[in-house]
Amino acid sequence: MGKVIRVLLLGGMTALAACATPQEREVSVGDIDLSLQWGEQKAVFEITNETEEAKFLTVETEVQFTGSYLSPNRRAGSHFILLPSATQTVSPVINIPGNYGQAEINLSVYDVVDTLDVVLPDQKRFEQHFSVVFHAPEAVLGYVQEKINLPPRVAEHPYFDNEFSRAFLLMLSEGKSLEDIAALVKTDVPFVRTIFDRLVDYGYATESKGFPELLFPVIEVPEAEEAKQLAERTADSLVRIISNNLPAYWNVVDSLVAAGKMSGDKNKFLDGGAVLYRTFPTIAALSLWFDMGQRFITRSAPLLIYNGTDPCNARIPDYMYAVRGGDYFNGTNFYALFYTGSQYKILYGDSLPEIECEEDFILKRRRGRRPIWNMAKSVGQESFMIDTNVVRPALTALSNGADSLLSRTYFDLKDIAIRHGHLKVTFGARYWFWNVVASRTVVKLTAAGLIERRGNGQFQIQGLRPTPGK
Repeated sequence: MGKVIRVLLLGGMTALAACATPQEREVSVGDIDLSLQWGEQKAVFEITNETEEAKFLTVETEVQFTGSYLSPNRRAGSHFILLPSATQTVSPVINIPGNYGQAEINLSVYDVVDTLDVVLPDQKRFEQHFSVVFHAPEAVLGYVQEKINLPPRVAEHPYFDNEFSRAFLLMLSEGKSLEDIAALVKTDVPFVRTIFDRLVDYGYATESKGFPELLFPVIEVPEAEEAKQLAERTADSLVRIISNNLPAYWNVVDSLVAAGKMSGDKNKFLDGGAVLYRTFPTIAALSLWFDMGQRFITRSAPLLIYNGTDPCNARIPDYMYAVRGGDYFNGTNFYALFYTGSQYKILYGDSLPEIECEEDFILKRRRGRRPIWNMAKSVGQESFMIDTNVVRPALTALSNGADSLLSRTYFDLKDIAIRHGHLKVTFGARYWFWNVVASRTVVKLTAAGLIERRGNGQFQIQGLRPTPGK
């Protein structure tokens, strides 16, 4: 016998379809009541145990959005014990992210041996699927029509993978109150408060005397246009500088070999200077980021973007930004430097690599624990071990003459920021800008035949921190 879903729809949502699989005899499911709005909700229904044995049930819900530039997915599991021949009302959790467009929602009931075990397909006793369309109110359309970019890995975080969480940043930057925002998007204030509290927890916002305030820059299209033009000019200048310095660079490599500081065997990968024979990772990762990127963004401090966090939680208040206008205004590079005692590791990609995170990485952070994360096996990074004291002279040769360019570019970017209402040009704004510069420089160097992309453009470089005085 099929079951009917009773859906309670709020303003701005349209149910498109609903269907259920036939019931198994062991478990019967009654009408399902859903109040479909953003945030954590409950699906309320009666479930009957048709047998004389107790049942351990797991109810899994999944919400998948499609049709917009963001496609958030949320899964939740709830567990219940159903006594023999008993009927009880259950309320499993459904998490609905703040997105617009079509949402496909699935609710499945599993008869399991142990609620701690992974559910198996043959344990499924009931499944319900339906589609819902969440419409953006007319007053919100101006906030969601332009794509909003966030830093690498921040954009993938569940706190920011949906349209409202990004439009929310624009609304806050305009000085709107939480109550004003809730009324604008036609949702409730507690939901908006939850999203804001997450920003506060991550160091991205603060609240003084009830007034919410962002702590990082939101860069609108006119400012991004100016900065992008500056980035293109800077990239052109860097191409000229690096091109002119390549002969001196190779002279340094020859001198290092002659002095016995590195091997003349280009295939000796474990040698501390072997990376210098590969100009793509040397220029893209080491020169543009480890050397010049640090000098531009933080001046003298190490460019530890993910310091005190990890690429999954990606809590980076010092380097946070939001830029409106789409991918045209965004760099494509991924750079992460990690220090561990006397060692360091650099992860670099000319595109964003896939990173695998534990399912409970957000919960682990809240509890002060380090989540496990790894590069996806499909990434296939090329690895190098380097001696910083060996490669440093070669990096110095590559960047010879860049100091005045970096200084002049910093002040030009600062002028742009101030012209568009910012009090200063933050690390976050500099990080966004430098990603555009570095990405465009790599593209231009490759197009000019000055460097050749290796593999998939993903690298891992490990070494010892430089010895003082050497």
